[in-house]
Amino acid sequence: MRLNDVQARFKEIMLDHPDALRTPGDDFAALFTAGDIPLPARLSVYRNNIVGSLTDVMVAGFPLIDNLVGRAFMEKMARSFILENPPQNGCLNLYGEGFEHFIERFEPAKSLPYLADVARLEIALNAAYYAPDDTPLPPDALARIAADSLAETILLPRKAVRLITSPYPLEKIRDFCLSSNKDRAETLDISTGGCHLLIDRPALDVRVSTLQKSEYTFLSDLLAGQTLGAALEHTLTLDETFDVHNALQRFFTLEAFSAINPK
Repeated sequence: MRLNDVQARFKEIMLDHPDALRTPGDDFAALFTAGDIPLPARLSVYRNNIVGSLTDVMVAGFPLIDNLVGRAFMEKMARSFILENPPQNGCLNLYGEGFEHFIERFEPAKSLPYLADVARLEIALNAAYYAPDDTPLPPDALARIAADSLAETILLPRKAVRLITSPYPLEKIRDFCLSSNKDRAETLDISTGGCHLLIDRPALDVRVSTLQKSEYTFLSDLLAGQTLGAALEHTLTLDETFDVHNALQRFFTLEAFSAINPK
């Protein structure tokens, strides 16, 4: 077998059903020198180390979920996710993308309908934290544009900017998880309403800002590449009282944009 074939087969065995360890195939088994410990037992050690290490990565990357469901449940979920979604590259900083969709299908988590959105929040937080550095637009950037060109202006978001919306109060869930035991309430009411959040990293730390629904709609359109005019028109159809000047002032204060008109 060629080296890349051996590596591919090894990966398949490590992340396959446990029965695969007992029957790795004669061609694969022939590559290993016989010893006192049977090959399936040796492969099992490798498998436990690999899955265990990736489980530790998942636990570290999703501390809110770990806090909410407990370590045993989190590890069970993580191990099931790992077997279906092995890492695709050597950098594990963002490993776990797609975990929210897995949770939606994970039968033991069906009684926790908010859990997938908590995963979405944590994925956004991780992505913002590891996003490349860039430079924000200065507050007076729009003032330099001719008035008759503003409607066609396109604003590029900073690389760390993410938007999250949910029918659950994710920011309250996050605060609940991050609070110390002595400061924590005994229960958390998740029926207090949804949220619209802007996640970014203005410096070294990730920041979570709460948006009004109209702000979220407007910013979502801008981040999707729509012009200022189109985004404003859409937002006004949903909220005729929307104040575009205050919204833009806030977004520039939050340093949400990096460039104008990427043409």
